[in-house]
Amino acid sequence: MRCNPKKIITLNLLMTGVLFMSAPVFAFEQEIAGEMHVGDAGISETTAQIMAREAQPRSPRAPQRLRPLHRMREINPRQFLAQFPQAPRIARFPLHRTFDGALEQTEQELRSPQAISTSFTGATLSEDPLFPPDSMGAVGPTQFIVAINGIIRSFNKTTGLADGAINADTDVFFSSVRDGGFTSDPRIRYDRFSGRWFIIMINVPNNFNNNRLMIAVSDSGTITPSTVWRFFFFNAGTNTFLDYPTLGIDVNALYIGGQIFINHGNDLGSSKGYVVRKSSILGSGPIVVATFSNLININTGVGPYVPQGVDNFDPGATAGYFVAVDNAFFGRLILRRVSNPGGTPTISANIPLTIPTTQLPLLVPHLGNTNGRAGLLDSLDDRLFMAHIRKGFLWTAHNSGVNNTGLSSSNVTLTRNACRWYQINLSTSQPSLRQVGTLYASSANNDSAQRYYWMPSVMTSGQEHMALGCSTAGSSENINAAASGRLANDTLGTQRNATLFTSSSTAYNPSGDPGDAQGGRRWGDFSYTSVDPCDDMTMWTIQEFCPSTNIWGVQICKLLAPPPATPSTALPSIIAHGNPSVNITISGISSSGSGFFDPGASFGCRLTVSITGGVTVNSVTAITRTSFKINISTVGATTGAKNVTVTNPDGQSVTANGLISIT
Repeated sequence: MRCNPKKIITLNLLMTGVLFMSAPVFAFEQEIAGEMHVGDAGISETTAQIMAREAQPRSPRAPQRLRPLHRMREINPRQFLAQFPQAPRIARFPLHRTFDGALEQTEQELRSPQAISTSFTGATLSEDPLFPPDSMGAVGPTQFIVAINGIIRSFNKTTGLADGAINADTDVFFSSVRDGGFTSDPRIRYDRFSGRWFIIMINVPNNFNNNRLMIAVSDSGTITPSTVWRFFFFNAGTNTFLDYPTLGIDVNALYIGGQIFINHGNDLGSSKGYVVRKSSILGSGPIVVATFSNLININTGVGPYVPQGVDNFDPGATAGYFVAVDNAFFGRLILRRVSNPGGTPTISANIPLTIPTTQLPLLVPHLGNTNGRAGLLDSLDDRLFMAHIRKGFLWTAHNSGVNNTGLSSSNVTLTRNACRWYQINLSTSQPSLRQVGTLYASSANNDSAQRYYWMPSVMTSGQEHMALGCSTAGSSENINAAASGRLANDTLGTQRNATLFTSSSTAYNPSGDPGDAQGGRRWGDFSYTSVDPCDDMTMWTIQEFCPSTNIWGVQICKLLAPPPATPSTALPSIIAHGNPSVNITISGISSSGSGFFDPGASFGCRLTVSITGGVTVNSVTAITRTSFKINISTVGATTGAKNVTVTNPDGQSVTANGLISIT
């Protein structure tokens, strides 16, 4: 049923939690079993067959402004929400005190910790006349695959050039399981555990009722003409419409959340979560799905608004997660834990987590707008855009309106948008916040002429560095894409200043999307940042920007990690000639986040060491980010000082001259 704002505001406060912790009362409630459904077997097609169908004559897509079901044709009811009473009015957590005892809230005046590397445009409005594109794409072993509304396209990740392996309309790609209407809302993942690509979309029938969730699974990590795709689907529900599906993947399952609309898309019903048994779709099927309905409490309004499925990189994971903002309050997140996700799943009751105060974001001004308020850019709302778990911590991010100090509350004047991100500790019995940061334009005055940051997605690497990708614009700025982030040892709650990785110089006033006074022009609606499955240290982000007059584009950017530490000492440093096995510990000096890194035996790219003068390196073992151990053979080597070159898995190298000597 549709949420009643009055019920939301008058929520029984016995349900509330404590600051930065979930309420213990929920931990003891009985878990709920999902409704199990065994669907059809998969339909198999090769990439070559899909591309042959793509080559058949058909009418081109007409320009289309996709219906914004998430705004429900009227004022967003979330604007009536109260702040959660215990939510603190701070821009970051934890706060730190200066030498005089005052609370320090300024951001680190440093550039993004990842260097901008390969950057290329994945698609533009000139090729794909849909508004918005739903910016989505992910990196794999050899390719970056863009999956937006209307286009699935593969690129060589080394050159940034389209490789021609797949370049298909999404309606064509999913035609074997599409039930009329058109495709929308793509999500894509490369799954390092199975070595497969997963792509999901919904179909949108003309009557906005009884739609399908469609899933495509590849049989290879590199997409070629001979790659076999298996297509599956399940119905989202009876007399309902699933909108804005999210996706998370771990070793056990796919976690797909979304909002349910009723009355042919006119009214918001509740939230649903679907857990797809991964083993059921790695072969021919049939697909096995557990459905968790009515995740929002009909009486209190408490529950996950647009539940975000959570990715998890832990091969030993035994539980899955959904996470979302609370449907009943600003200043609170809701987690739902899934037990036995690879078998017969059950889901926990709401696990609430208090966060610093938040608000709905503002419509976004941009330089050259010619249509007043209707021409502003859609900032969607405060839903989460993606989430992942790394080493027991859950990371996620979303939009929030803020003032000039980064505060976001009902009793401050909001003048810009910010990207708010969270690191949540899941290793204890009750989830808690480790840190919270806010990427925003700080200024002396609380005016509205500053840069807006919105549509964020965050990812962390095996080194525990974080990258954040987003869109930027302002009344004096064109629309661009940006990256920010933090190093693992940066002060908690801080991130580096953003770096633009596009350079738009044109205005955005497309005739196909004149906008409207309530919601502006469509933008987003998605954002994604992924980590390279070969080295677990390079990160990639795909974001929307304005490449030329009245044209949207999606830009892919490769973000390089800091280089290796500089080797400084070797112990021992003098080794006898003719020794077949000698262990040496090499230590280095770290600067600006530099460090040695090895992702582990399951990855294709590893930490390597080479030594001049015929010295053979038998093995390399990482110890810390400033030390590693090597085993070498000096049989057949020449005598004298030798240079040691250390190469991180991403190919960046550092050489220390004369670090060891063979006698």
